[in-house]
Amino acid sequence: MNVTEPVSRKLLHSRRISCDGYQREDGLWDIEAELVDTRSYDLPRFFELDLPAGEVLHGMGFRITVDADMVIRQVEASTRHGPVPDCRDIAATYGQLVGLTIGQGFSAAIKKLFGGRRGCTHLTELLIPMATTAYQTIWRQSWETVREQNETGERPPLLDSCHSYRSDGEVIRVFWPKFYSAR
Repeated sequence: MNVTEPVSRKLLHSRRISCDGYQREDGLWDIEAELVDTRSYDLPRFFELDLPAGEVLHGMGFRITVDADMVIRQVEASTRHGPVPDCRDIAATYGQLVGLTIGQGFSAAIKKLFGGRRGCTHLTELLIPMATTAYQTIWRQSWETVREQNETGERPPLLDSCHSYRSDGEVIRVFWPKFYSAR
């Protein structure tokens, strides 16, 4: 990372999250994500043998399939490693994602569906970077939509969705001048 040099320290916990997006031959997209937690010290567990340093504490993942409108068409969740046996029981509940659209209100919807005892904190956390990965994956398709919006004069859905797409920013001035408003 490009940050200042830290004080002397010892690594205790590592979390690795990876997300990949794939275009399928049937016109849909698969988004896959994996979360892996490890500790640098031996960890006693409640129900199983102690977990040696460096072994996987949490190992969970997803595959969601989305269409061009960002509607989730298929879901597969998996928990290979968890600190207690019950961790493996919740994966099937994420089938409720089918039919949800990744877009405005998605975060609130997943909190409502999977908050607290209704879901797994770690699996639920993976859904946010997966949503971002889905947008990045279908960008090429989205770019065609941008061109169409410029031709039809439609308001771009990205308008004011983040700092870079603010209505007084350079991106909007260049790509959607009709919606540019200098402040």
